[in-house]
Amino acid sequence: MKINRLLVVSAVSVLIGGGGFITSKALADQFLTAQNSAPSMEQRDSGKGKRGGGGKFERLSGITEAQKTQLQQIKSASRQQIEAIPTAAQKARMEAIRNDTKAKIDAVLTAEQRQQLAQSSPAGGEQKGRGYPKISGLTDAQKTQMKAIRSASRQQMDAVLTAEQKAQMEAIRTDTKAKMDAVLTAEQRQELEQMRQQKQQNRPQRQS
Repeated sequence: MKINRLLVVSAVSVLIGGGGFITSKALADQFLTAQNSAPSMEQRDSGKGKRGGGGKFERLSGITEAQKTQLQQIKSASRQQIEAIPTAAQKARMEAIRNDTKAKIDAVLTAEQRQQLAQSSPAGGEQKGRGYPKISGLTDAQKTQMKAIRSASRQQMDAVLTAEQKAQMEAIRTDTKAKMDAVLTAEQRQELEQMRQQKQQNRPQRQS
């Protein structure tokens, strides 16, 4: 089911990509960004190998195939745990919000801009950051409208998960990070933390 894949990939992206408490708002940012391009199921499947190859881990000094295999196993286990948290009704609610958000965004953009947005993410690739990709000819009025739509959608998403579910996600994040740290060397852990900090610093620019 498409909603399952988007939800799980988005949640794991939050889990792996940076520290801090995992809120449904953070999950919503990832989820709403991922829906912009909405690659097909076939495109996502064809991209699994690239993501499974390690992504940012590929850039770590001296990373071995054994380490990448262990990291992938940890991520896979986390996905399964995350997938079990939301109920079917919650997943359906998030899907409804996603569809409504996309329809409202499409209504703001021109046909050419919608095409640019649909083509902005490589097939099977991950969308970087929380903001929308650069679209030519965006007016200030369009940017304001899109920002308002995203803000309203985040508030709706934030109300989907319960406090208990958010706490469960936080526990998974803590456990996942500890297991990954145990696989990496001290130098690799430092490099990964620097990547996370850089990502956090770049996010405000991407939201503009």
